[in-house]
Amino acid sequence: MPTTAPAGRTDRGTHRGTDRRPRLALVAAAVALVAAACVRYVDPVFQQVTTTTNLVYATAPDLVTGAPVQLRLDLYQPAGDQVASRPAIIWVHGGGFRVGNKTALAQVATDYAKRGYVTLSINYRLDPGNRCQDVQDGEITDPEELEAERARCARAIIAAQHDAQAAVRWLRANATTYRVDPGRIAMGGFSAGAVTALHVAYRSDDPGDVGDHDGQDSRIQAALAASGCNYFPDSIGPGDAPVFLLASEYDAAVPFECAEEVAQRAHDAGLVAETLFYLGEGTHAKALYDKYKATVDQRWTAFLVEQLGLASP
Repeated sequence: MPTTAPAGRTDRGTHRGTDRRPRLALVAAAVALVAAACVRYVDPVFQQVTTTTNLVYATAPDLVTGAPVQLRLDLYQPAGDQVASRPAIIWVHGGGFRVGNKTALAQVATDYAKRGYVTLSINYRLDPGNRCQDVQDGEITDPEELEAERARCARAIIAAQHDAQAAVRWLRANATTYRVDPGRIAMGGFSAGAVTALHVAYRSDDPGDVGDHDGQDSRIQAALAASGCNYFPDSIGPGDAPVFLLASEYDAAVPFECAEEVAQRAHDAGLVAETLFYLGEGTHAKALYDKYKATVDQRWTAFLVEQLGLASP
């Protein structure tokens, strides 16, 4: 705890005549020991991150107007990193497929870039008028209206998946430029972004046609889902990517039972599906992550190291 000299007293000359070099050497040695104890891909081994904003990764028709819109991402790299081929994480924001922006995950992307990953935070097409939550919660009783809103919601959900897959293809097409290992790409998301990450993990047979890199693979090697659900459960099968499901029992936005079903179906198919379920808790998505950040990061990084086959260089 810092101390302060009493008022009117000046502690001048306390260290007069003392050689401070041994003390400085001890401090330097302590710093070196701390650095040596840090593990790349697990701990924040870099202090600074280089950010490149608003890179266009694809163009696609707006979900409301149909006019072409540019899809943009922000890219984060550990400053001073010399590794030639690095794993990457594509982060997808939440917002009910209605609202949201890539800047919402700037801190998460920065934190993981400091661990040695190349990270991206993407925008994707949204439909501000969708009633996905009302459909899920049974708030629409008119059969015709319900059918129309279900179709509108499905279109927004699938568009987000296709946009995220376009970001995967863009990253692989630019892997050399950004020194990314194209065989070690993960996707993480919160709420609607978690839904999207799971759909990219489990629906690789439907890559869409967004973007200019159709020759690139759309598959990912791991997915992190905070308050997510696979709304196409029959899509889960052998060969799909390993996933990590973070969820709370009383989540009012995404049913906890859906996260449980995803894990069970994955296990039944012989897939990896790790879970971190908070029972008696109702916090959602990014707020849930923030509340238990230390524990979640420890589990997420261990999952990524294992599933991406990472070793600190």
